[in-house]
Amino acid sequence: MPATKATTTAASTACIGNIYELPNVTDAACGGPVTGNMTSAFDSCCKGNSPVQYDNDCGIYCLAQEQTVGELTTCLEQKSGTNSIFCNQRSNATATAAATTKATSTGTSTSTGSAHTSSGAAVANQPVSKTGLGVIAMLFCSALMSMVA
Repeated sequence: MPATKATTTAASTACIGNIYELPNVTDAACGGPVTGNMTSAFDSCCKGNSPVQYDNDCGIYCLAQEQTVGELTTCLEQKSGTNSIFCNQRSNATATAAATTKATSTGTSTSTGSAHTSSGAAVANQPVSKTGLGVIAMLFCSALMSMVA
């Protein structure tokens, strides 16, 4: 009787998105990659709201509630032991909205209290995708070569 060999492959979720872009967050928030003890650092540093994981649990963020972005960053860097924390506002900004206690990146959140605007809000420069530039360059070269040939 011939021997049969069965193999199984486990599907792994890869981090394919850009974790450095917080999903649908315009309020003051900080995030980081989910590595090492980053999740526990966010659990202990995020005041007033629960951290949210996104991009197949590759990234995590929370709003800077009851503290400034700078204070949140310092806490996260100390608790995680890494400096890979990124934020979407200046270090003196705070979150203006109250988050739900159990937020998800695909769910909805409610806000309470009054919202106010900050005249010193900064918008981060968006990086240019190297992959996108490569695709455009390849398309241009292909079109140029088809005209020459």
